[in-house]
Amino acid sequence: MFNTVEEVYEFIDSQKDRVYALDNFKQYMEKMGNPQLKIPCIHIGGTNGKGSTTNFIRSVLQEQGYTVGTFTSPFLEKPQDQIRINDRFIEDHFMVTLANRYMDDWMKAEISKFEIEVFIAISYFIENHIDYAIFEVGLGGELDATNIVTPLVAVNTNIGLDHVAFLGDTYEQIARTKAGIVKFGIDYITGEQKEECLHVFEAVCQKNHSQLIQVRPIKAIKQDSFVSFEFAHLPIQLSTMASYQVKNAALALEVLFYLRTQKGVRISDEVMIRGMKKAAWKGRFEVMREKPLVIIDGAHNNDGIEAFIDSAKRFKDIKVIFTALKDKSTHEMMELLLTLTNDIVVTEFEFYRSQTAKKLAEDFPVQIDEDWHHAVDEGLKHQGTLLITGSLYFITRVRKYLLEKGESTGS
Repeated sequence: MFNTVEEVYEFIDSQKDRVYALDNFKQYMEKMGNPQLKIPCIHIGGTNGKGSTTNFIRSVLQEQGYTVGTFTSPFLEKPQDQIRINDRFIEDHFMVTLANRYMDDWMKAEISKFEIEVFIAISYFIENHIDYAIFEVGLGGELDATNIVTPLVAVNTNIGLDHVAFLGDTYEQIARTKAGIVKFGIDYITGEQKEECLHVFEAVCQKNHSQLIQVRPIKAIKQDSFVSFEFAHLPIQLSTMASYQVKNAALALEVLFYLRTQKGVRISDEVMIRGMKKAAWKGRFEVMREKPLVIIDGAHNNDGIEAFIDSAKRFKDIKVIFTALKDKSTHEMMELLLTLTNDIVVTEFEFYRSQTAKKLAEDFPVQIDEDWHHAVDEGLKHQGTLLITGSLYFITRVRKYLLEKGESTGS
């Protein structure tokens, strides 16, 4: 029997890691009566921007008065933040009670750590009678544990060359895997624009008698203290300086318009405007300190770094602290970062998938500091702009460290 939530997560973490298959989990959920089918939900896949898109949709639906569950990964502040209702983390007592009730079943079924987390989210949402849930795909799409849901609409943010060992090494191969969340008669909304990916999406949607919907044009983008733009007939302002969030926000709006026009979900224009402005996603171009300016951003692959640079290039006297995981295209990521600044410190952190600072540095003209705490402390002495980026697992640690040091968060 578990007595604390820490004991629950220690047990979950001891189970087999994410499995790239779905048959076993499907069988388990069928034995449980397929509870996921009781939840009206939105399913969001893609390479980058899934969490941000989820958060924009959540914010608007919540602003309209709906109770909204979200399942995202990985966690940023603590494990409980992966499962939320109206942006509030799952309660510790629910985790303990549920784990005590189902632990034996989980072990007999041999379901993985991630599958257990998906099951807990579904149980939590049902228990709390949520109006809508938003599930972010963990890895890929077709064989991801979240793909047991039957959503109101399926969504794709974009396609990038990430997790190639699991998903394929071409845009077409990855697009085909990501589009595996499309189900018969379920429409698919995408922010992707690459023709080779759209051809794959069109074929998958045609096979499933689903409509492929692309995000309509974004107009009048302005980047100042906050980013603003026009979408359809709406003037939208976001509470971020990150220009890359415009695409995620536009995709979220397209989904919201679809829910309103095709699924009868009541959402007013005024609520869309207010909800989009209220949405903030921690760890994504988040201002941790204003004087001097310190920004953290979980840009963890090539496309993420490109988007990060596009938002960061407006600043002057930039210093970057960077680290990444072993399975990423770190050579290309370093090349990209060096187009932004020559003042780069590479570091490493305590995680089994973390790349070493020396291997990240290669022969690039960068500084090496293997102690990331020291790298951050030294970086905070920089009088220009300090940008800390890389793996989300790293950003989680940095954010906690900065908050413990008393750095106040900005807008």
